Amino acid sequence: MLRVRARVFTSAKFSIALAWIVLLCGTSAFGQKPSLGDQIQQGLGTATLSLSISVRDAGGVPMDGACVVTLIARAGSYNQTATTRDASTAEFNGLTPGDYEASATYPGYQTARESISMNAFGSNMRVYIYMIPEADKKSQGSPPKGLAVSPKLQAEIEKGLEAMRKRHFDVARAHFTKGLSLAPGNPDLSYLLGTAEMGLNHNDIATQNFERALAIDPTHERTLLALGEMQLRNGETSAAIGTLEKAFLKNGAGWRTHLLLATAYAKAGRMADAETHAWRATELAREKGAAARLLLGEIQEAEGKLPAAQATWQDLASKFPDDPSAAEARKRLVTLPARQTAASVSSAPAPLADLPVPAISNLELLPGKQRPWAPPDIDSREYPLAQNASCSAEEILVRAEHRLKSQMQNFEKFTATEHIEHQEIDRFGRPGPVKSRDFSYIVFVDRYAEDSFFLNEDRYAGGSDFSFPTSLATEGLNNLGVAVLQPATRKDFNYQCEGLASIRGKAAWQIRFEEKKDAARGVRNWRRDGKLYQIPVKGRAWLASTSFDVLRIETDLREPVEILALTRDHLLVDYGPVEFASSNATLWLPWSAEMHMELHGHRYHHKHYLTDYMLFGVDTKHKIGKPKEASPPPTTEATPSGNPNSL
Repeated sequence: MLRVRARVFTSAKFSIALAWIVLLCGTSAFGQKPSLGDQIQQGLGTATLSLSISVRDAGGVPMDGACVVTLIARAGSYNQTATTRDASTAEFNGLTPGDYEASATYPGYQTARESISMNAFGSNMRVYIYMIPEADKKSQGSPPKGLAVSPKLQAEIEKGLEAMRKRHFDVARAHFTKGLSLAPGNPDLSYLLGTAEMGLNHNDIATQNFERALAIDPTHERTLLALGEMQLRNGETSAAIGTLEKAFLKNGAGWRTHLLLATAYAKAGRMADAETHAWRATELAREKGAAARLLLGEIQEAEGKLPAAQATWQDLASKFPDDPSAAEARKRLVTLPARQTAASVSSAPAPLADLPVPAISNLELLPGKQRPWAPPDIDSREYPLAQNASCSAEEILVRAEHRLKSQMQNFEKFTATEHIEHQEIDRFGRPGPVKSRDFSYIVFVDRYAEDSFFLNEDRYAGGSDFSFPTSLATEGLNNLGVAVLQPATRKDFNYQCEGLASIRGKAAWQIRFEEKKDAARGVRNWRRDGKLYQIPVKGRAWLASTSFDVLRIETDLREPVEILALTRDHLLVDYGPVEFASSNATLWLPWSAEMHMELHGHRYHHKHYLTDYMLFGVDTKHKIGKPKEASPPPTTEATPSGNPNSL
């Protein structure tokens, strides 16, 4: 059996701070022309700048009334308050480059506070601040924490899931109830208990369990979708729309979410919205898109778009000839000419109140080979984006580079604690027991080339065992996330700013990237038998619109790597502010990382949590020196090997 060593160090050499590795390659080290960031700084001089702050709700919509915005310089005497006007925007003038603190208030909403880094193009900069309702639980202020799952609890969950698959819902309920008594704060248990009650047609009790899960975790995706579907089936259309819109806003949407939203909007008579979501469901569902195409045609017919409905159903019958939805489409195509003749002169489309709720299989009840065990590919999920918020990928990446460089240059070394959880997942999508271990490490910040840095680590575990929980370890994954943003590697990627999204309640620019086919040097490599294999990646990065700090990185394989039998390599890393009390400094560092990998048919799941950051001053034993060479920094590597100790 092939064993894999993909050692992950959350602060390994060239790794711990994803957000910082942007700094590793200065343009001077590679003989390139002056960077756009250098041009910006040269052009700013002592000129004053203007700042526009657009205040919006969590969906990216400008606030209805006037917001009060205060802007204070961290260094200097600037302290001004303004009221938002057109498009809920406040204007500030006479600013100099530097860091500012902004706060926005509006009745019924939490006070929003953001750091703003002024290094704008030209003389004006626009940023966005999102407001969170008072009723919403705050989720952006603290690092995520893992939920402990004891062997006894894991056993109850497994027994309950097995009973669910056999449709023995009463047995499943008993196991999930016992599990909930062991871990009352685990939202997964409340969700699973709710699905068992749904199987028993105890909808009221199921709703109570779903509400309990959402009280613990308001963003719990499976709960939101299950509750929204149940509300649709119970005729609670308005409630279903609210639940499903929240699911989309908090977690993004795959084809299932879009399909349910399309149905809910159609039932409510919001046909334009229904058509938009039905169309997106067909795009994201791909080979599972038959039901979405049938629904799209029904919505188009109700809108009076009969030629479009005809084309949609013909496409369905052609691409999915054996699907039950195709048989229904063919029936509708036969009778469509008669309906075209009988169609009345244009009138407002009527709600499709009797539209059946699409049959979306419970994920826990799917056959083993279809059961999801990892997040969807980045191209199978999308996120709500604000309207009228244009962006330039080049401008945003340069600002992020400048921001990170300014943070790194004054630090020499720090420590942190890493908690690793490892699971193997079987062919039915069932996770095995969790194996965990804690590591401590010290990270040295070394200068690279003339104006960049890399991170050098000493790492150790408590006790006599220094190994990872299993022979599958991960190393340099944090580096992978931001390596795609480095100046030295940008020529190997295509970038697109997709728009303004919301991450943990913060307005963030969503940047999609994909490695080019002819990339000379990949940012992620695998090593086997002494040979390197380039692993092509694609992904998204979310950068705060105010400070350009990295909030999140998510990557996938651009395509499977056949020579390694690597079919999945999904990485998600969340960042947040880390305060160092000893120096009164706040840096943006990784909070957690999660990886799903499939290699030679074997599936693995890793979680990494980073805590207890501590900053140390300069000492005589470790000084930042001049770089000895100007070669590019190492890429992230993984090594499938029969020897778990080899690299």
